[in-house]
Amino acid sequence: MIKIRKSDGPRDGGRSDGRGPSRGGPRKFEKRGGSRRPKRDFFGNLPERPEGEDEFVDKTAVVSEHRFNDISELDAQVLNLLEKRAFLIRKEGAWRKSRQKSLVDPKLEKLLRGSFDAKANELGLDAKLTRTLFTLLNQFSLADVRKTFTGDGYKLAPRLEHLTAAIAGPRSFRYTRMMLAMAASSGNRISLSPVTMNAPNKDLAKALKQVGAPIHWDDNEIRSEGGRLIEFEGNMAFIGEDSFNFYMLLCLALGHAGRCKFTGKPALQLLDIASLNKVLPRLGARLVPMNPNNPGLPARLECGGPMDEAVTLPGSIDPDFAAALTLAAWSFPGGLTIKGLNKDARERVSEAVEVLTACGIKAELKKDSVTISDGTPKIPDYPQLPLSLRLNSLLMALPIFCGGSINIEGHWPKSDKADRVITELTKLGLKIVVATENIIVTMENKAPKSATITLGETEDFMPLALALALKVGDARLTGSANETTLELLDRMGASYTMEDDSIDLTPGGKKWDGTWFSPDPIWSMGCALMAYVVPGIILENHGEVTSTWPEFWNFYNSLPTGKMKPKPVKEASDENKPRRFKIR
Repeated sequence: MIKIRKSDGPRDGGRSDGRGPSRGGPRKFEKRGGSRRPKRDFFGNLPERPEGEDEFVDKTAVVSEHRFNDISELDAQVLNLLEKRAFLIRKEGAWRKSRQKSLVDPKLEKLLRGSFDAKANELGLDAKLTRTLFTLLNQFSLADVRKTFTGDGYKLAPRLEHLTAAIAGPRSFRYTRMMLAMAASSGNRISLSPVTMNAPNKDLAKALKQVGAPIHWDDNEIRSEGGRLIEFEGNMAFIGEDSFNFYMLLCLALGHAGRCKFTGKPALQLLDIASLNKVLPRLGARLVPMNPNNPGLPARLECGGPMDEAVTLPGSIDPDFAAALTLAAWSFPGGLTIKGLNKDARERVSEAVEVLTACGIKAELKKDSVTISDGTPKIPDYPQLPLSLRLNSLLMALPIFCGGSINIEGHWPKSDKADRVITELTKLGLKIVVATENIIVTMENKAPKSATITLGETEDFMPLALALALKVGDARLTGSANETTLELLDRMGASYTMEDDSIDLTPGGKKWDGTWFSPDPIWSMGCALMAYVVPGIILENHGEVTSTWPEFWNFYNSLPTGKMKPKPVKEASDENKPRRFKIR
């Protein structure tokens, strides 16, 4: 049994009257309530109230208020105990780390698990739910603690000057990773450049190297030397925290008979891999969690059984899994037909089909299915990487906010989403010239006095759509309003009305107050555009943008010219340089 001392962590914030959950036995609630209801007369009428007397107290409202107070008080105690539990396990993990051991002690976790199950059974609680709860409790201990923000934040106050900027646009992260996976799995030589070396790209390169791919990388390039195939049998691959990377390696492993293991960061430990086992048996495989307390990684894949020629995906499955399965299907005997694609899955699958086509693999995409033929990929040594739609659409919109023009180096992708971006931005006064190796965007006409912004119908473009709507002023923003959109509008003091699938904004003065913790780097970059309309937006976590797109803030702060400060150059070590020795 673990005893909690006061010195072991923050106070539990229990009741001052001593009635807490650990004082023995269930709590005794006092009987409370308002005054008794007055009796009605023979005809059913209430007696006349004396002049000046307060309104009768509604007993239902009083009881509800008391129930709320009692339950919310218990919730506060639960959260305080959760904080203390997380602190103790983190303390144990820090001690183990100092001894060069794993953060989690398997023996301690097994004992805690047994005690937790026994108490849950004693109380008659649902066994499945309590297992999930125990996993979640451990996640609080492993996750980073978000402390109350006390700094000054990162204030966004861009200069309103006409642009004369140029930049090498960031390439598509997903296209880059899919092309790398194709080369590594087929043994082809490839050089991908320019590449943004963020966590998803680097984690995939590391994971492929762990299963035998001859991969190397530097600041803006990833290379695979080719000449040998990846091998999953008996290997363990560390994925990181990106689920699409996991799905790609999982599906590529299906064509290799044997067993292998996958592990990753805490974010993937709660991944629902049970849904994948609705499809994998049809492909001669099964995925088994190695930790029965976690629904996700680490997990063991067993494969090598007969594969069906066609599979139907359940509607609840992750669209990224559908894309990864499409990408790997060329390595299956006879290929594969995937049915049951919903709208989201089809959109992701179309990206994989584009990569397969570029690699010489025949893939036919229909309304709700895709058929991939088996074959041998023929991958160019230096494939052209298309621009990232999400990131470069933000760059293209810059002239709308401050005028001028921007030249973005890179190949603009050909897709329905890419065409929608150009159409929407052109309506707002931009002239967009798409060339083979770059795209030039100029603010040639005045922005309309009112407009309907439809880009928000795609979740990836909602930050851009909101920024454009704020710039226009009198605008209708279509698409399902999410909590982040409404929170930002409220923080700015914007005047708006909301319907089921749209938000109507009206012109008026807007002012920012306080600091904001952005839920995603793309929202932080969207705020960079909104700051042209509402100066002074302060971000608490602007550094997360740097981990996604390292050059963004450097470029943004150098506008209107866009001439970024050069990266610091590491001094080359001179082996012939004489060494100095201190003689005592």
